[in-house]
Amino acid sequence: MKDNLKMAVWCFTCFIALSICVSADNDTTTVVMNMDTFIRLVQDMESVFPESTALTVAKLLLRSTLSVFYRGFLTETQVNNAQILLTHKIVHSNETGWQEKGVVLAPDGSTVAAGALLYAMVWGWNEELDCEHVQSENTDMGSESKESGQTTDKDEPCTQRTAYNDQRFNSDSVSKDGQPISLATSLGLAFLAPGMTQNTSLSVIDGCWDSISAPKTFQLHDAPFHRELTLAFLNGAVDGTILGEKLRNESKDLSVILHDYYMEKPARSPARRQEFQNTIQGKTLEVAIHKGIQCYMKSKEGCALHNVTDDHLKAVAGTSAREFKERYLECPAIIPRCIWGAKPYKGTPTLLKTPLSQIYIHHTYTPSKPCTSFQDCAKDMRSMQAFHQQDRGWDDIGYSFVAGSDGYLYEGRGWRWVGAHTRGHNYLGYGVSFIGNFINLLPKEHILSVVKDRLIQCGVRSGYISPSYIVKGHRQLVNTSCPGDLLYEEIQKWENFKVTIFLTLAIALIIIVTIIQLTFRCCVMHVRRCMF
Repeated sequence: MKDNLKMAVWCFTCFIALSICVSADNDTTTVVMNMDTFIRLVQDMESVFPESTALTVAKLLLRSTLSVFYRGFLTETQVNNAQILLTHKIVHSNETGWQEKGVVLAPDGSTVAAGALLYAMVWGWNEELDCEHVQSENTDMGSESKESGQTTDKDEPCTQRTAYNDQRFNSDSVSKDGQPISLATSLGLAFLAPGMTQNTSLSVIDGCWDSISAPKTFQLHDAPFHRELTLAFLNGAVDGTILGEKLRNESKDLSVILHDYYMEKPARSPARRQEFQNTIQGKTLEVAIHKGIQCYMKSKEGCALHNVTDDHLKAVAGTSAREFKERYLECPAIIPRCIWGAKPYKGTPTLLKTPLSQIYIHHTYTPSKPCTSFQDCAKDMRSMQAFHQQDRGWDDIGYSFVAGSDGYLYEGRGWRWVGAHTRGHNYLGYGVSFIGNFINLLPKEHILSVVKDRLIQCGVRSGYISPSYIVKGHRQLVNTSCPGDLLYEEIQKWENFKVTIFLTLAIALIIIVTIIQLTFRCCVMHVRRCMF
């Protein structure tokens, strides 16, 4: 009888536990992971603490994931949403592959780690604050967790904790003491991982959402090579740095600051890389990374790095600073096919033999109006792909990349696959088109720079484009007015523009005809003078 009772109690306990787990999973899947949801969470916190500054609200949100203290102020749903939205994790399973948690889809089409965003807004992108202050903040957060009955890894001896080297692919951007890791520290840690050398390139992994209208799951393209340095994490840390300046210099609510940055038209967020460079101008990335790792090593979380020498640390700081600058800051932001809603390629794409030596510049002509938002540019991309596949019978959209006037490049056939952009030359170069009709107007200067100064140079550094590349307009190779008169005049000013033999002959012919006409006019005038 007692055994039966024990069995019944055990089954009931299992049932309750299973119900809780299923409920938690359902809660996770019902949260729409976009910027609107995140801003609503911020507004909820602002309504609970109406007198708080934007900085205080950001700190409260960071702490809301660490303690049940806020359950007295926020509803269970709000606390649950905070934990889902702000806890950045990379998880893996055989069924689902690599997924990134704690990231949201912004209206500009980019993905942002919300926790990294808040942390950078509060503390900045580097470790300018002293280590003791950071550790004091960690202690405060840890004590809150203890008061709520939770335990942290801070209570465990250093020797009992999992070494950093063993958790390379099972980590998140929040330390086990509860304090998020700064961008500078994360960059340094990435190159301190096993197998990293000074010749290792920074590899930033992006992914795809299960839905653009109601995103819930973000699937990474591949396993993260550098701990938590995904594109979403970098976007969040960079955005937070930019917005942190506004947070300290303006009296606006946090929700208003976020709305102005992401939701206004045109949004400022597509220019995050350029703005970040302007924000940190005059500050040395290398020094900040070195200092950040030193600070991290003084915490219990960094105990596994006690054997790292200062010389090695300086070398790592130099490598990670250079790679971040060249592979992220100086490269363009590219909206992948899965985000703008591309249909599958028809048939089997043909692999390019890189590096290629030619860049062909186009304009779309139709659509004729430059697009200035992600929604409009994505719609134009889908329209062009439908025209190329259905009307022209091509396998896919023809261009390699397309530049929108929203500040983003859009992936067409990309770096690896042969396009259908310049007849007879598709194997030799990349076709890059600007959305719009540029016969009588030009793309904005910063849009031109995205192609000229970022896409091409990034392609050279990545080995896709030959250092001795040349730029040509579509009309130099095919009988067409593309890329429009004014845009064609513009690209002739580019450093690697190449005048073709046909163009040279045409210019020579025009000069000869002009000379003949002037000579004839002079002769006619001379004859008239003689007659009188």
